[in-house]
Amino acid sequence: MNKIPLYFLPGTQCDEQLWQAVFSLLPEHFEHHAIVLPQGESPHAIVQKLHLQLPHSDVNLVGFSLGGYLSALYAATYPDQCNKLLVLANAPHALPDDELITREQTLDYLSRHKYGGMPIKRIHHLMSHTNHNNTSIINTISAMDKRGGKAMLIDQLASTSRRINLLPALKSLPITIKFVIGSDDNLVDIATLRHELTSSHIPLDIIEDCGHMSPLESPQAVATHLINFFS
Repeated sequence: MNKIPLYFLPGTQCDEQLWQAVFSLLPEHFEHHAIVLPQGESPHAIVQKLHLQLPHSDVNLVGFSLGGYLSALYAATYPDQCNKLLVLANAPHALPDDELITREQTLDYLSRHKYGGMPIKRIHHLMSHTNHNNTSIINTISAMDKRGGKAMLIDQLASTSRRINLLPALKSLPITIKFVIGSDDNLVDIATLRHELTSSHIPLDIIEDCGHMSPLESPQAVATHLINFFS
Protein backbone atom coordinates (compact mmCIF):
# COMPACT_ATOMS: atom_id res chain seq x y z
CA MET A 1 0.00 0.00 0.00
CA ASN A 2 1.28 3.46 -0.89
CA LYS A 3 2.16 5.70 2.02
CA ILE A 4 -0.04 8.73 2.71
CA PRO A 5 2.16 11.62 3.90
CA LEU A 6 0.69 13.98 6.49
CA TYR A 7 2.35 17.21 7.58
CA PHE A 8 1.57 18.34 11.15
CA LEU A 9 1.87 21.99 12.24
CA PRO A 10 1.91 22.56 16.03
CA GLY A 11 0.53 25.38 18.16
CA THR A 12 2.13 28.11 20.25
CA GLN A 13 4.86 26.76 22.55
CA CYS A 14 4.33 23.24 21.18
CA ASP A 15 6.70 20.77 19.56
CA GLU A 16 6.67 17.21 18.26
CA GLN A 17 5.68 15.82 21.67
CA LEU A 18 2.22 17.25 21.03
CA TRP A 19 1.63 14.56 18.40
CA GLN A 20 3.32 11.48 19.83
CA ALA A 21 0.20 9.79 21.23
CA VAL A 22 -1.65 10.44 17.96
CA PHE A 23 1.24 9.13 15.84
CA SER A 24 1.28 5.89 17.83
CA LEU A 25 -2.37 5.28 16.88
CA LEU A 26 -2.03 5.84 13.14
CA PRO A 27 -1.75 2.81 10.83
CA GLU A 28 1.51 2.14 9.03
CA HIS A 29 0.33 3.47 5.70
CA PHE A 30 0.31 6.99 7.15
CA GLU A 31 3.65 8.77 6.97
CA HIS A 32 3.70 11.54 9.56
CA HIS A 33 5.97 14.56 9.44
CA ALA A 34 6.08 16.90 12.45
CA ILE A 35 6.92 20.38 11.19
CA VAL A 36 8.79 22.95 13.29
CA LEU A 37 7.18 26.35 12.81
CA PRO A 38 9.73 28.74 11.30
CA GLN A 39 10.22 32.27 12.54
CA GLY A 40 8.80 35.14 10.53
CA GLU A 41 7.62 38.70 10.94
CA SER A 42 4.00 37.85 10.10
CA PRO A 43 1.76 34.85 9.37
CA HIS A 44 2.36 35.36 5.63
CA ALA A 45 6.13 35.42 6.14
CA ILE A 46 5.94 32.17 8.12
CA VAL A 47 3.83 30.56 5.40
CA GLN A 48 6.36 31.58 2.76
CA LYS A 49 9.06 29.81 4.77
CA LEU A 50 6.84 26.75 5.19
CA HIS A 51 6.49 26.70 1.42
CA LEU A 52 10.22 26.04 1.21
CA GLN A 53 9.86 23.00 3.50
CA LEU A 54 6.71 21.35 2.15
CA PRO A 55 6.12 19.48 -1.12
CA HIS A 56 4.64 21.58 -3.89
CA SER A 57 1.84 19.19 -4.82
CA ASP A 58 -0.87 17.14 -3.09
CA VAL A 59 0.07 18.32 0.42
CA ASN A 60 -2.03 16.94 3.29
CA LEU A 61 -1.98 19.43 6.17
CA VAL A 62 -2.94 18.92 9.82
CA GLY A 63 -2.77 22.11 11.87
CA PHE A 64 -3.33 22.56 15.60
CA SER A 65 -4.26 25.92 17.16
CA LEU A 66 -1.74 28.45 15.76
CA GLY A 67 -0.66 25.72 13.35
CA GLY A 68 -4.30 25.41 12.34
CA TYR A 69 -4.41 29.06 11.36
CA LEU A 70 -1.10 28.83 9.51
CA SER A 71 -2.12 25.67 7.68
CA ALA A 72 -5.37 27.38 6.62
CA LEU A 73 -3.39 30.39 5.42
CA TYR A 74 -1.06 28.05 3.55
CA ALA A 75 -4.00 26.40 1.79
CA ALA A 76 -5.50 29.79 0.93
CA THR A 77 -2.14 30.99 -0.43
CA TYR A 78 -1.17 27.83 -2.32
CA PRO A 79 -4.47 26.05 -3.07
CA ASP A 80 -3.13 24.34 -6.20
CA GLN A 81 -0.50 22.59 -4.11
CA CYS A 82 -2.79 21.30 -1.37
CA ASN A 83 -4.85 18.12 -1.27
CA LYS A 84 -6.62 18.13 2.10
CA LEU A 85 -6.63 20.31 5.21
CA LEU A 86 -7.71 19.27 8.71
CA VAL A 87 -7.77 22.05 11.31
CA LEU A 88 -7.73 21.18 15.01
CA ALA A 89 -8.63 23.61 17.81
CA ASN A 90 -8.73 26.76 15.70
CA ALA A 91 -11.20 29.04 13.98
CA PRO A 92 -9.20 30.97 11.36
CA HIS A 93 -10.45 34.44 12.30
CA ALA A 94 -8.81 37.68 13.26
CA LEU A 95 -8.13 37.63 17.00
CA PRO A 96 -10.65 39.60 19.11
CA ASP A 97 -9.60 42.92 20.60
CA ASP A 98 -9.46 41.61 24.16
CA GLU A 99 -7.07 38.83 23.09
CA LEU A 100 -4.87 41.32 21.28
CA ILE A 101 -4.73 43.49 24.41
CA THR A 102 -3.83 40.47 26.54
CA ARG A 103 -1.04 39.55 24.13
CA GLU A 104 0.32 43.10 24.14
CA GLN A 105 0.33 43.07 27.94
CA THR A 106 2.08 39.70 27.97
CA LEU A 107 4.76 40.93 25.56
CA ASP A 108 5.29 44.04 27.68
CA TYR A 109 5.64 41.91 30.81
CA LEU A 110 8.08 39.50 29.13
CA SER A 111 10.21 42.40 27.95
CA ARG A 112 10.82 43.37 31.57
CA HIS A 113 10.75 40.10 33.50
CA LYS A 114 12.05 36.56 33.42
CA TYR A 115 9.66 33.93 32.11
CA GLY A 116 8.74 31.47 34.83
CA GLY A 117 6.81 29.07 32.64
CA MET A 118 3.12 28.61 31.96
CA PRO A 119 1.06 28.89 35.18
CA ILE A 120 -1.13 25.95 36.12
CA LYS A 121 -4.20 28.21 35.84
CA ARG A 122 -3.37 28.81 32.17
CA ILE A 123 -2.72 25.11 31.56
CA HIS A 124 -6.10 24.24 33.08
CA HIS A 125 -7.71 26.89 30.86
CA LEU A 126 -6.39 24.98 27.84
CA MET A 127 -7.95 21.72 29.03
CA SER A 128 -11.41 20.34 29.64
CA HIS A 129 -12.34 20.39 33.32
CA THR A 130 -12.62 16.61 33.04
CA ASN A 131 -8.83 16.47 32.53
CA HIS A 132 -7.66 18.91 35.19
CA ASN A 133 -6.27 16.08 37.33
CA ASN A 134 -4.40 14.44 34.44
CA THR A 135 -0.81 15.07 35.47
CA SER A 136 0.57 13.44 32.31
CA ILE A 137 -1.09 16.04 30.07
CA ILE A 138 -0.17 18.89 32.43
CA ASN A 139 3.47 17.76 32.52
CA THR A 140 3.60 17.46 28.72
CA ILE A 141 2.26 20.99 28.22
CA SER A 142 4.67 22.32 30.82
CA ALA A 143 7.63 20.49 29.26
CA MET A 144 6.90 21.77 25.76
CA ASP A 145 6.53 25.30 27.11
CA LYS A 146 9.85 25.01 28.95
CA ARG A 147 11.66 23.77 25.85
CA GLY A 148 10.20 26.61 23.79
CA GLY A 149 11.13 29.16 26.39
CA LYS A 150 10.77 32.90 26.54
CA ALA A 151 12.31 33.62 23.14
CA MET A 152 9.90 31.35 21.26
CA LEU A 153 6.89 32.72 23.13
CA ILE A 154 7.81 36.31 22.38
CA ASP A 155 8.44 35.53 18.72
CA GLN A 156 5.20 33.63 18.23
CA LEU A 157 3.03 36.17 20.05
CA ALA A 158 4.61 39.13 18.27
CA SER A 159 4.56 37.68 14.76
CA THR A 160 1.20 35.88 14.62
CA SER A 161 -1.28 38.08 16.48
CA ARG A 162 -2.33 40.19 13.49
CA ARG A 163 -4.57 37.83 11.56
CA ILE A 164 -7.30 38.08 8.96
CA ASN A 165 -10.49 36.06 8.61
CA LEU A 166 -9.63 33.19 6.27
CA LEU A 167 -13.06 31.52 6.17
CA PRO A 168 -14.36 33.33 3.06
CA ALA A 169 -11.25 32.20 1.16
CA LEU A 170 -11.42 28.64 2.53
CA LYS A 171 -15.06 28.28 1.46
CA SER A 172 -14.09 28.91 -2.15
CA LEU A 173 -11.13 26.53 -2.29
CA PRO A 174 -11.38 23.39 -4.43
CA ILE A 175 -9.82 21.24 -1.71
CA THR A 176 -11.28 19.07 1.04
CA ILE A 177 -11.30 20.80 4.44
CA LYS A 178 -12.52 19.82 7.89
CA PHE A 179 -12.56 21.44 11.35
CA VAL A 180 -12.35 19.38 14.56
CA ILE A 181 -12.88 21.21 17.87
CA GLY A 182 -13.09 20.02 21.48
CA SER A 183 -16.49 20.57 23.11
CA ASP A 184 -14.82 22.37 26.04
CA ASP A 185 -12.33 24.46 24.02
CA ASN A 186 -12.15 27.84 25.75
CA LEU A 187 -10.22 29.44 22.88
CA VAL A 188 -12.62 28.71 20.01
CA ASP A 189 -16.15 30.12 19.65
CA ILE A 190 -17.80 26.94 18.38
CA ALA A 191 -21.23 28.49 17.87
CA THR A 192 -19.84 31.27 15.67
CA LEU A 193 -17.68 28.87 13.68
CA ARG A 194 -20.62 26.50 13.13
CA HIS A 195 -22.79 29.41 11.96
CA GLU A 196 -20.12 30.65 9.55
CA LEU A 197 -19.70 27.19 8.05
CA THR A 198 -23.43 26.84 7.38
CA SER A 199 -24.16 26.23 3.70
CA SER A 200 -20.49 25.51 2.99
CA HIS A 201 -18.79 22.27 1.97
CA ILE A 202 -16.67 22.36 5.15
CA PRO A 203 -17.78 20.12 8.04
CA LEU A 204 -17.24 20.82 11.72
CA ASP A 205 -16.90 17.85 14.09
CA ILE A 206 -16.87 18.07 17.89
CA ILE A 207 -14.84 15.90 20.26
CA GLU A 208 -16.81 15.58 23.49
CA ASP A 209 -15.22 16.16 26.92
CA CYS A 210 -12.15 17.67 25.28
CA GLY A 211 -10.60 21.09 25.68
CA HIS A 212 -8.17 22.97 23.48
CA MET A 213 -5.34 20.42 23.69
CA SER A 214 -7.11 17.73 21.67
CA PRO A 215 -4.01 15.77 20.53
CA LEU A 216 -3.10 15.29 24.20
CA GLU A 217 -6.58 15.05 25.74
CA SER A 218 -8.25 12.89 23.09
CA PRO A 219 -5.55 11.27 20.93
CA GLN A 220 -7.75 8.33 19.92
CA ALA A 221 -10.52 10.63 18.69
CA VAL A 222 -8.02 12.79 16.80
CA ALA A 223 -6.39 9.72 15.24
CA THR A 224 -9.80 8.39 14.17
CA HIS A 225 -10.66 11.71 12.50
CA LEU A 226 -7.31 11.66 10.69
CA ILE A 227 -7.74 8.09 9.47
CA ASN A 228 -11.29 8.68 8.24
CA PHE A 229 -10.45 12.01 6.62
CA PHE A 230 -7.21 11.18 4.84
CA SER A 231 -7.80 7.54 3.89
